[in-house]
Amino acid sequence: MANTIEASERDLMAQTLRRLAEQFDGEPLSNALADFGFGQLLDEAPRQAVSALFDALGRTGSMSAELHDVLLQPLTGLFNGATESHCVVLPRIGAAVSGSLDGGTVTLRGLVIGRRPATVFLAPVTAGHDTAWVSVADSPELTRRVVVGLDSALTVTDLSATGVAATVVAQGEQASILWRTAATAGRRALGYHIVGAVGAMIDLAVEHACQRVQFGHSIGSFQAVRNRLAEAHVARTAAAAALELAWEADDEYLAGMLAKSLAGRAARITATHCQQVLAGIGFTAEHAFHRYLNRALVLDSLLGSTTELRRAVGRQLVSAGTIPRLVEL
Repeated sequence: MANTIEASERDLMAQTLRRLAEQFDGEPLSNALADFGFGQLLDEAPRQAVSALFDALGRTGSMSAELHDVLLQPLTGLFNGATESHCVVLPRIGAAVSGSLDGGTVTLRGLVIGRRPATVFLAPVTAGHDTAWVSVADSPELTRRVVVGLDSALTVTDLSATGVAATVVAQGEQASILWRTAATAGRRALGYHIVGAVGAMIDLAVEHACQRVQFGHSIGSFQAVRNRLAEAHVARTAAAAALELAWEADDEYLAGMLAKSLAGRAARITATHCQQVLAGIGFTAEHAFHRYLNRALVLDSLLGSTTELRRAVGRQLVSAGTIPRLVEL
């Protein structure tokens, strides 16, 4: 497998990952994925592995720690040995990096996504006017706080520390390039996760529209309902297409920002229209709709929300004075 696999193998892989995500959640799912050989698959066919797994996570509502493997892929040259004991500390919502470096110590303010036993944390931080990647060993000096918000099942941990010893593993231009590459990989994975959740929201609304009867007809036969579901479907399809193109664009960093921004936009459009179709039942805790909506909203806030990324894309285009080719036409 040279970064690609046959269509039949891809379908089988996607079906297997979907079944695993339906059967397991959290650490048991990570263990099942390890037994399946997801790490090797990620090395050999990252596009297929990432799209299949994270779409499955979105559609099933499950969670695993494989986002760390995706983020670590560009960083493997920074350290020797296996990466199972490493976690990447992402910036807090609205922040550009995960802390700051001062001499040999670092102040950490970041988020760890998914529950994973870790002995080493890798974080992008500021070092004066530069960017640096630092390695921080797990210790009592690190403060952990589980974030209980819209989606507690996502297992987001706020990690913080002040003046903790750190090892600089990359700095300057190399660190900046690695951070852009890791952020792009993370945005693609989060985008697929969001799009999967969007697909699940649409499926729930379509099922309801087919079953709910008013005036002797299913509400799915009404043009107003059809229009709402069609708009949600178009938004999801556009985001999915942008994610696929983000793998082959000349500027993957720009394409990654655009794709995740469109995924977040699709989530908001779908939430609006599907909630209208579901009506009162969509507000109830018993219905599954809110789980997928909450998951999409939280994921949209990581590594830049749709609003933040749209502005970042605009600033980059204005700064460059040109619009790059994203894909061959």
